[in-house]
Amino acid sequence: MPMYEYGCLACDSRFDALRRMDQDDTGVVCPSCGASQVARRLSVFAAHTRHGGSSVAEMPPPAMSSGGCGGGCCSGTCATRN
Repeated sequence: MPMYEYGCLACDSRFDALRRMDQDDTGVVCPSCGASQVARRLSVFAAHTRHGGSSVAEMPPPAMSSGGCGGGCCSGTCATRN
């Protein structure tokens, strides 16, 4: 069951809640003030690797397209090209 981060719209506190993926946010209440006006927040995560050993294979830098855009998902053909 995934852990979601929420923010209370009443008291501005942040908290986590375990929710099934098929559940919506109905029934989530703030543990600080008891309000049900909460919003799911975008969480960030961290990945840890070992130092000194090669636990994660190093990836080469992305290939530059002919336009110098960097590629990404569109191989440099998106609107970010100058």
